[in-house]
Amino acid sequence: MAKRPIPKHKRKVSKKKAFAQEIELPQRVNYIILLVGVAVILIGYVVMALGSDISPLSVTVAPIILVIGYCLIIPVGILYRRKQAIPTPQE
Repeated sequence: MAKRPIPKHKRKVSKKKAFAQEIELPQRVNYIILLVGVAVILIGYVVMALGSDISPLSVTVAPIILVIGYCLIIPVGILYRRKQAIPTPQE
């Protein structure tokens, strides 16, 4: 006797597969934001290298640029998600 296929709505989904289906992969926007963050960080290091040991440029401006890159732009690039459009009921 041949087995009948189980309908999709009655199949059990393991927790790992259900979790994997819920994970949203990074989108193109996330990668662009991360690249901007890396560019800002590189600019911060270049600014730090351009000034002498006690110049205001390398002591104050460069660390501020690095903090913006590391603490603002990179986390935004990792956590950013587009808002999903809520479908409106059609009458």
